[in-house]
Amino acid sequence: MGSAREELIVIQKRLVEELKENIYDTVGRRDAALDRYYRDYQREFKHGYERLSSRDELLQRLMRSDIAYFGDYHTLRSSQSAVLDLLQGVAERGREVVLAMEMLHAADKTHAQDYLNGEIDDETFRWRVKWEESWGFSWDSYKRFFDFCKRYNAPLFGLNINADGREGDLVYRDHFAADLIASLTQLYPERLVAVVYGDLHLAGKHLPHAVETRLARYGVKRRVLRVYQNSETMYWKLVENRLEHVVDYIKMHRDVYVVMNATPLVKFQSFANWQAERQELIFEGADELDLHSETALLDQVNHYIRTITDYLGIQLEEPENYELFTAADLDMLSNLVQRGIYTAAEMDALKDYMAMTESAFFERARVLYIGNFTVANTAEAAARYVLSELRPTSSEPVDSRDEFYARCMVEALAFFCSKLIDPRRHARNADDWGRIIKKFGRRRKLGRIQKLDVAVARGFLRHRDYENKVLESGTYAGAPRSLFDLPTDEHVALTRALGRALGDRLYGALENGVTRGLIREAAQDELRKPDQSRNRYFQLLGLSRHFRTTRHIQPSAMPRSFIEDE
Repeated sequence: MGSAREELIVIQKRLVEELKENIYDTVGRRDAALDRYYRDYQREFKHGYERLSSRDELLQRLMRSDIAYFGDYHTLRSSQSAVLDLLQGVAERGREVVLAMEMLHAADKTHAQDYLNGEIDDETFRWRVKWEESWGFSWDSYKRFFDFCKRYNAPLFGLNINADGREGDLVYRDHFAADLIASLTQLYPERLVAVVYGDLHLAGKHLPHAVETRLARYGVKRRVLRVYQNSETMYWKLVENRLEHVVDYIKMHRDVYVVMNATPLVKFQSFANWQAERQELIFEGADELDLHSETALLDQVNHYIRTITDYLGIQLEEPENYELFTAADLDMLSNLVQRGIYTAAEMDALKDYMAMTESAFFERARVLYIGNFTVANTAEAAARYVLSELRPTSSEPVDSRDEFYARCMVEALAFFCSKLIDPRRHARNADDWGRIIKKFGRRRKLGRIQKLDVAVARGFLRHRDYENKVLESGTYAGAPRSLFDLPTDEHVALTRALGRALGDRLYGALENGVTRGLIREAAQDELRKPDQSRNRYFQLLGLSRHFRTTRHIQPSAMPRSFIEDE
């Protein structure tokens, strides 16, 4: 048997391959033209990467480029977010942009301009361009490109054309788009022509080559940059070097970079969710979830439960003893009240709790709640169920300090277990909370969420000071008692923040002070036993304290990850 990390990598690779098999079974496997495109794409990553990079370096290169090709994975919201982040960075540095996108047909330029001018609303625009039929991916994700164009006065052009039924449609679409891109570089010679197109089309032999050929006819040469996203090959290369959860930018070779903001599992799960008519990170109501989709989600949760228990080396007596509820189940709580499981007052408290979290397990009702269909949230929900089944149950009252650290430990272990499946998930660290105070701490008028963030930031940093004193002195003297008696919303948010930060550290310290056996032991603690959770919290903190949960790759820039901790 290999090390804990080696076994973890095997598990993650198996999850990805199983998901890909499911996708293939749904969409079919045989498409000769697409297979050729994919092989060309894979060759781009055959020889690995040159070195690690940073957002700042990539922005500097974009400022000097004439054409930038951005790969897009259409069902992954973070893919569009990454492009928008870079485009905004360029615009804020004073470079003007013209945007050319696969999402829009060239023939719909007039409708796009009407929309940008405010002459038609969202619904009318989508109806005019037949959004669902011609594109079909999340409007909420792609609408943000229109918002960018409005904000920075960037012209917007569509690159797509209906090539259904045409032999060689992939090549035909590339050639059609190439004609437009070459023309845009002539029309806007001083602007960056930003091309957002499917990742496969960015291979050197495809769209970029077609554009270069057209420009060469006129004796024109442009400075070109290609930016891929979330290459599975590159992800496993980073895994080999223990860099998969800290690197966001890679330089492949001259003029070619890769942005890494999602694991292969998250990437492919976004496609599977879209297939099942569930938009990643977006949920709009009960009608979106049919029986097939709900069954698929249940299977996914059960699969993650087995993955977590197998890795930790434990067995549950009843691995599927729960009811699954989602945000579509609008009457869930009232039904539980009618069944006598909760009182009306408890229902109101649970509503407030559910408004603050994306996953929860209600032990008394045996209800597992998932409010958002991301890999991270589903994995965390599975972890919450596993932890509930492992630890001894008790109804004994506890003091506020023990309750505080019990919640911290549940959050820490749930976050750790979710990272077994989605290792690029990050929790906010002390630096992140410090930036929140710097940004919002002195403002008088803040919204409810911002006020809560500031309160949590102050509590987090105050507790961090206490942690340092405990680890240095070896005693628990000087505990911040006021943090143990916070209002419910602050209590939940602060214990989640502290717990997640610890869970992030534990994952990073795995095999470097933290063992699976220790995690397994902590998962079975009697949380309500006096001093148990506090002692465990500081034990694990001491073992993992030298692992910093930061994403700094080099001092000049802090890479950004769009897989958030919320």
